[in-house]
Amino acid sequence: MSSPAVKDLPTIDNGIKEELEKDHQLKKTSVTEKQVLPSADDIKAEKTHQGLLSGVETFSADNLKKTKTREPQSGAEVMKTEMAIRSSLQEVEKFDTSNLKNVDVQEKNPLPDKEAIRLEAEHNAFKDGVEGFNKEKLNHAKTVEKNTLPTKEVIEAEKKAE
Repeated sequence: MSSPAVKDLPTIDNGIKEELEKDHQLKKTSVTEKQVLPSADDIKAEKTHQGLLSGVETFSADNLKKTKTREPQSGAEVMKTEMAIRSSLQEVEKFDTSNLKNVDVQEKNPLPDKEAIRLEAEHNAFKDGVEGFNKEKLNHAKTVEKNTLPTKEVIEAEKKAE
C-alpha cells in the first residue's frame, strides 16, 4: 500500500490551527502517582491467604481418620452412674477395718549405705573437675629439645679407630 499524496491529506481549519499554535501560559504542577504499588509485606500476606484458600478448596476428606465421639448421656444414664458411685462410697464407709491383719513391711529396694554415697560423691566431684577444667589456668611452657651431637674430636677419634 502506497502512502497518500500531501494534497490528499485532510486539512485543519485555520481557527483551530491558530489556537493550537499560540503560546499558552500554563501553571506548573507536580505529578503524583495515584496508584500505589503494594509493599512486600502486602504481597506476602496475600500469597499466604491465597495458599490457605487453595488448601481449603483442594482438601480431600479421604485423608481424615475415623474417630468415635462420645455422645452426651441421657438423664437415665447419668442417674445410673451417680447411683453406682454413691453405692461404692457407702460400701467403703461401711468397711470394717478391725478384720484386717497386721503386716510387717519389708523394704525390697534398700537405700545405699553412707560409704557408697561418699564414694559416688567423690567420683562425681572428680568427673566435674575433669570436665570443667579451665585450660586458661595452665602456664605456657616452651619445649627445648636437647639432642647432643658428637663433637669433631669424637668423630675423628671414631674414624681413626676404624
